[in-house]
Amino acid sequence: MIEQQGNEDIASIYRDSQETLELAKAAYERTARSLIPSEVLDAVVSSRVKDIRSLVVKARGSGGAPRSWASITDKVGVRIVTSTRADVRAVDRALAAGPWDLVERDVKSGDAERLYYSGTHFLVSSNLFSDSTGGKVLAEIQIRTRAEDAWSVVSHKLLYKGLVEPPKRMRRVIARLTVLVEMFDDDVQRMFRKRRKQAAYRPARFYELLEGMYEGLVGEYGVPPADLELAAVLFALYLDVDPREAADQVRAFVASERERLESLLAERSPRRQDYLDSRDWLFNLPEVLAVLERAVAAPYALADVMRDTEYQGIVRRTCAAYGVTLPE
Repeated sequence: MIEQQGNEDIASIYRDSQETLELAKAAYERTARSLIPSEVLDAVVSSRVKDIRSLVVKARGSGGAPRSWASITDKVGVRIVTSTRADVRAVDRALAAGPWDLVERDVKSGDAERLYYSGTHFLVSSNLFSDSTGGKVLAEIQIRTRAEDAWSVVSHKLLYKGLVEPPKRMRRVIARLTVLVEMFDDDVQRMFRKRRKQAAYRPARFYELLEGMYEGLVGEYGVPPADLELAAVLFALYLDVDPREAADQVRAFVASERERLESLLAERSPRRQDYLDSRDWLFNLPEVLAVLERAVAAPYALADVMRDTEYQGIVRRTCAAYGVTLPE
């Protein structure tokens, strides 16, 4: 039941709490990012603090008795958008075991009036943040596939969260679009399962796993690769194991050398004034992690596979920057 409290000044509470809300938003997003499993390769995480005008409007509703500050639980929101339903399930499990108090979990989908809320929703709280009233700052976390996320935007314009009832013919079209979204997600999931069995995708899958680790080190989303040639050459050094097994070896290396790698990637960033492209460009590619891991674990094999290729010089310079001299 929605709590009613007519003597609260929502705007004033918001202003007094805004700094804490922003801090809580950043912390909840950071924790959510850290919980995303390594097999979820391309999740997009965003967060927001509800705007003061939106909060006031939500509290006042249709003009009746206002809702209380405490009853509005989505003042802080985090959204995680993934490619497949399997990714959503993996993130769902990870968030459920997160270092916060789980207030509520709900999977919302189905009839046309509720399409705007499609996806998995969490409501979590933490003892780390209290607003100006002394109450805990909660966060609503949504997990959606890309198709669900796109449809949520469109369906909001059609349904306005159930405030508008479309005519029967429009409802039939909306229902059909709902089915198409579900079919799209099902087919995407099916194609990803097939992809795992195709040898042609092995270097690409290896690259994606490297990309996820690299993004975690530099704190930025990557850019699409120009080609997969270097990834394929490096992947061959792992003796035909599954891409995930090869990536696990790189992941162990990254975990053991994380601070050093973060420092080196920052030093060789193109944002630095002393960046030299001919010396540093490989540090902009996720493949650099496999280069350095192989330089430590199998230097002779790395030197041999790079010999007389266009990558020989840059690989040697990159390894030297890490403190490893490849054998001649």
